[in-house]
Amino acid sequence: MKLHKKIISFGVGLTVCLTPLTSTHAVSSPISIFVNGAKQFYDQPAFIKENRTLVPMRGIAEDIGATVKYNAADQTVIMKDSKATVTLKIGSKNAYINGMKKLLDVPAEIKNNRTVVPLRFVGEAFGANMAYDHNTHRVYITNTLFKEIVQENKEKVVTIHKIKHGQRYLYRGAGVIVSPSLVLTTETAVHQAQGAVIEMSNGKEVTVEGVVELDKDKNLALLKLSSPVDVEPVRISNDFKAGEKAISLSAKEAVEIEIEDFSELIASKFYTITRFTNSLFGTPLFNYDGELIGLSVERDGDDSVEFFERAVGAQDWSSYFSMKHADIETSGFFEKLPSQPIETIGDISLGMDDTMVRSLEKGEFGEESYPYLVYKGENVLGPDGQTGYEFFPKERSLKSIEYHYASESMTKEEATQKYQELIQKLEAVHGGASEMDNNWEVEEDGYFEELHAEWYPEFNEEKPVILTSVQYNSTLKQYRFALYYLFYGSYRK
Repeated sequence: MKLHKKIISFGVGLTVCLTPLTSTHAVSSPISIFVNGAKQFYDQPAFIKENRTLVPMRGIAEDIGATVKYNAADQTVIMKDSKATVTLKIGSKNAYINGMKKLLDVPAEIKNNRTVVPLRFVGEAFGANMAYDHNTHRVYITNTLFKEIVQENKEKVVTIHKIKHGQRYLYRGAGVIVSPSLVLTTETAVHQAQGAVIEMSNGKEVTVEGVVELDKDKNLALLKLSSPVDVEPVRISNDFKAGEKAISLSAKEAVEIEIEDFSELIASKFYTITRFTNSLFGTPLFNYDGELIGLSVERDGDDSVEFFERAVGAQDWSSYFSMKHADIETSGFFEKLPSQPIETIGDISLGMDDTMVRSLEKGEFGEESYPYLVYKGENVLGPDGQTGYEFFPKERSLKSIEYHYASESMTKEEATQKYQELIQKLEAVHGGASEMDNNWEVEEDGYFEELHAEWYPEFNEEKPVILTSVQYNSTLKQYRFALYYLFYGSYRK
């Protein structure tokens, strides 16, 4: 852990036109103070006096990493950080920086039981740059380290325009360049994209050729550009811990936020509690070594907590980072419909149109509320079952099938045998299950026991999700069988 990780730094929005901290304009609106791009809230607001901005001393000093002591006997204020000791006295224009006398524009004073001081003096005394935007009544504070990291990485951060139905999607994503040919982002940012374009910090746009890798569990995606870009890739690290500061960087703004803690349920995630949240999923987070540590993936309901996926999860794909552009193969983009009907263990295949399904279904028609159809009678599970079909409404293509069957006369041994025979049929058509439990599981409430199996496709496979189970309901004294075929689309050329 490098020492400068322990030092609090100062940030600034990237696109604000700033003026000096003096102003001849009357200020009727409250003055907002932004430290590291994030708005700060103090019990004593900043105000203008004699064309100088005065701020609450303790809040500002602590935000810029200094300690504060106040001697009430002689009304002396002492502020210290690792490089400077600053002393000033209430009502005096004289101040001292490491023993050297400095004349203040206006003296420090007491307002509402809070010591207020000239903002420019405090910032410059501790090596920070200050600027006041008189149009928005905002004060911005920056320092060299923050600016260096933003400058180093901003051209590596891209905005992702997802394309669906031939149009750019309303909600944009973000990502980072990990090689001249590749962009790392989240699965959320490109979810079901039928195309994409990246926009670089200089406004240049590059078409995305396709998806190279995608991991829904990690919520990460790797995209290949149609042509390489001349940009130094980011460095990926897992070197950070709770309580440290980091920089959230998008094409729009840079904001310093604090890593609060780690998710107890999902080890790959960590979160921040902040008044600032990213508007773009996939917005990168950098540590104070300038290394990528995370990508934003979700927010809670009131936007006060933001979750990040650890960027180190992409190291499994690092072999792609050094490959030549022509050697990187992609799986194309998302396609909603299957390229051809997908076989099931029944007579009806996913991808069939509703007319074909109606002609092949031998059960008794139950009800229709298109895009849903329901039939009663014999199905792949039993003689007196129920079958439901759901179609893509516009394309009239079958997207899911669900089979149900219940028996009150079976023994547990008979239900187990029937379930095992069903598994054998499914494995003969679809191969081995991704997950399977062949031992009867008792639910917590004690009313149900269950066997179940699940099939999940790889991201570039044109296959359905398959879920099947047999459940014993002790209240109804009934064994219930269920089988679901669910086609969520696939990524392909």
